[in-house]
Amino acid sequence: MENYYAKVVDIFERQFDVPVTEDGTVQISSALKIKALETNALKVFCRNNELRTLIAPNAISVGCNKNKLTSLHLENAESVHCGENKITELYAPKATVVKCYINQLTELRLDSAVEIECYGNNDLRVIYAPNLRKIDKFENLVQTENFASRKEIDITLKNHFDRRNPEGYTTETFDLEIALDLDKPRTIDTVKFVISIYDPAVQFEVFLMELKDQFGQQDSIAKQIELPFEVVKPMHFAFSVPIRSYNTGTKNLLDIIREAPESERLYEREFHIDVTCYLESQNTQDKIFTRTFVIDNPFYGRYQWESDTFTEPATIAQDEKYLPEALANVSDDLEDALLELFGLHNDEIAEIAEFVDGISYDILPHERYAAISFRTAEDEEKYSPADWENYSLLEYRNCKSEKFKVFSKRLFQLFFEIQSSSDDFEDIEARINDLLLTAIAKAVLRPSVVEKLRDCGISNAPILTDTFDKTVEYIVSVSEYGEDPFNYCESVISDTETKPTDKRIRLDKF
Repeated sequence: MENYYAKVVDIFERQFDVPVTEDGTVQISSALKIKALETNALKVFCRNNELRTLIAPNAISVGCNKNKLTSLHLENAESVHCGENKITELYAPKATVVKCYINQLTELRLDSAVEIECYGNNDLRVIYAPNLRKIDKFENLVQTENFASRKEIDITLKNHFDRRNPEGYTTETFDLEIALDLDKPRTIDTVKFVISIYDPAVQFEVFLMELKDQFGQQDSIAKQIELPFEVVKPMHFAFSVPIRSYNTGTKNLLDIIREAPESERLYEREFHIDVTCYLESQNTQDKIFTRTFVIDNPFYGRYQWESDTFTEPATIAQDEKYLPEALANVSDDLEDALLELFGLHNDEIAEIAEFVDGISYDILPHERYAAISFRTAEDEEKYSPADWENYSLLEYRNCKSEKFKVFSKRLFQLFFEIQSSSDDFEDIEARINDLLLTAIAKAVLRPSVVEKLRDCGISNAPILTDTFDKTVEYIVSVSEYGEDPFNYCESVISDTETKPTDKRIRLDKF
């Protein structure tokens, strides 16, 4: 095919083309942060990105692991790697190799597939693949006609965990329901469980129940189920499992999470709970099934930067606030903080003032970092503050300005409150960053702040008016995207420069 193309849209709604090789291959760098891709390329690779929409009708090979896809239609693909997305619908009738692990699939119909990896789709009920020869380890699936499969064992956790109203976390038991649909009749002599809670990176793990029972938990289950019993048809039964920390003996789940390392309570948005069920029979092979449940961390976003303490989980009052309202005072507070900061550090700025041609306001709440860096003509990397000689010249942790310290910590706290109070934070993160950094850029460009820079010796610091002299460049950027990062100051300046023009143009005269 001639005239290959690949059109993308990034998280800032910018549209542009990316190159396609002569053999029809397109590879998208993770640094581009794209959310949509349309291409006629034969081979498409876009891993570790923000991809939500992929249109690739001619693609033969597709690799799009670790994105944010929810559905995928690939009419001609023969090889599909789409692990670690949010896919609920996958259509790939010609694919022979499909790796779709860790998604949200409930059904897979793959007419041509000979090899499938589909672990981590906890609600997957049916796999239809008449040509299948190899599938990843799926002890919970039984083979029927054409490899249409069903789960033999399933586990449901009935407890309700809502970090906005964390009363449910105070439970001392897990309410479970077990559904059985075994491949053949069998007598179950013993039912046992192993339960653990851990962070996604498994930096810590606490067992809440073990096979070698220390707290009488297995006996408690046996008293709720009449053993032995025979499974001859689909059945289900419910019971409560007492939980205890095998590290400390703590009963209450909230207290158990409270005992986790502080780094996990502070930074982990969620915890995983593994529930493993053992069906033991004297005369047949044991059945084992594990289900992973994801629950919110009730302490996430409750760290108070100013007091260096955690607040107790309770109903989050700010959940009803809208983001623009929460950001209403950011620009005013930052303006006040910068005026004090520059005034107290007048001498340090004055030493380099005549050489300054750029100022980067590295106020990044998602990284819990706030500093001001100064670029001079001798700095070769124009948009890489970390490479400047005067990188982080004024940093919130060791500066003289108490107002800048307080502002920075409050902004960090605000960001975490926004992050923790949103159920779909990953989907709106780009918009949140846009609003936060635009508010910061507006403060940076205020005349009072620029006049203070001039007082410190940067005499050519430009003031934002209808026209803008850029002899000194102001930079507010969330991160570096190639050599020319997206600068929120440029966006604010552009808006200011175009408004007077808007008033002068009368479209009704044409």
